[in-house]
Amino acid sequence: MEERIKEIVSLYIKVPANQIAANTIIDRSAVASSILLHRMYAALSNEGIVVENYWDVKNFGTLLQRVSGSERSFVTTSDNTVDYILTASEIQSSTNGVGIDIEEIRYMPQVADFREDEFYTMNFTSEEIAYCILQSNSLSSFAGLFAAKEAIVKADNNYLNKPFNNLHIGHLPNGKPVHPSFQLSISHTDDLAIAVAIPLLADVIDKRAVGDFFSPSPAKSTSSISLFVSLLTLLIVIIFIFVLLRKMS
Repeated sequence: MEERIKEIVSLYIKVPANQIAANTIIDRSAVASSILLHRMYAALSNEGIVVENYWDVKNFGTLLQRVSGSERSFVTTSDNTVDYILTASEIQSSTNGVGIDIEEIRYMPQVADFREDEFYTMNFTSEEIAYCILQSNSLSSFAGLFAAKEAIVKADNNYLNKPFNNLHIGHLPNGKPVHPSFQLSISHTDDLAIAVAIPLLADVIDKRAVGDFFSPSPAKSTSSISLFVSLLTLLIVIIFIFVLLRKMS
């Protein structure tokens, strides 16, 4: 089985299978895009090799341990160095503020049936798949949702180990993407999908829920300032994206 795993991984990290060792890096830094990383694990799943919580898999040795279900905390690589394997409880969770992600639409796989393909079922809910199928450019729509999920993870690391098919993004009647506790924005060019995610402040949400958002209090002042900073950051990000797209056109 190890040789078959190497064959699949080599297709995505562009390293010959016979050169892959325990310390070979196979995380996001080793592939061209996040989409390709998820496609790699979907390809493994197609072979019956299901890898749980692959977001923190850094090297091939860690992957083999995850597949075998090993509980060892360390793996010795071929050059006798030792890599520490993080457990889920050791991953630092934090809210970073604004998340932004840009994906190349060409990396989305062309398939006969989105509802049956392993990549799509692993990364999208059935409702999301149904929504994208009905759009004029399904691949572009899928890439936009994928970018939005990546942006959510970047904005709030509490989502880091949440499978993408459990992170649902809905749409309002006007087409605006929505996810609880986030402000989302998705844009497209012919080649790119771009998404921005901003966590809504919990105390602001609570105040709106009880109808006293405008009541004077120290908490309100702090929340308002934080909200203003978040919105200002979003504006700066949007301007940056606009300038980037102008340069690419």
